[in-house]
Amino acid sequence: MKFFLDENLPQGLIEHLGSIFRVHEFVGVKVLGTKGMEDVPLFSAVAGSGCQVFVTGDMRQLRCENERSACRAERLHWIGVHHVQSVGYHVIAGPASTLVHALPFVLDRLAHITEPQFFKLRKSERNYTQVFHSQGNL
Repeated sequence: MKFFLDENLPQGLIEHLGSIFRVHEFVGVKVLGTKGMEDVPLFSAVAGSGCQVFVTGDMRQLRCENERSACRAERLHWIGVHHVQSVGYHVIAGPASTLVHALPFVLDRLAHITEPQFFKLRKSERNYTQVFHSQGNL
């Protein structure tokens, strides 16, 4: 499966996630040349590059119907990771630990689902055994 990391997530995660989840591909704004692109056309560009999963720190996309519809229309799954307001290694450690913990569960769910899904992930510092804030059809 091919994952796109939105520009609001540390792009250094791409290499780390790729080294852990070796059978999957992780790309970001640098590879696709999408920095600064508005969300609705971004979904089309991401899907056009062969990605199946859109990973972002922008939780507002779930509440914005035109963005949610555009993501669904492109048949992209959506993963929301809480943006960490911090400095130093915490900037990457928060989303990294959340994604490393959650992705096996997300991949298990996606193996049995055909419709685009959203996964709003819990912050890693919360109850570590429950990684989804919520899940549902996109």
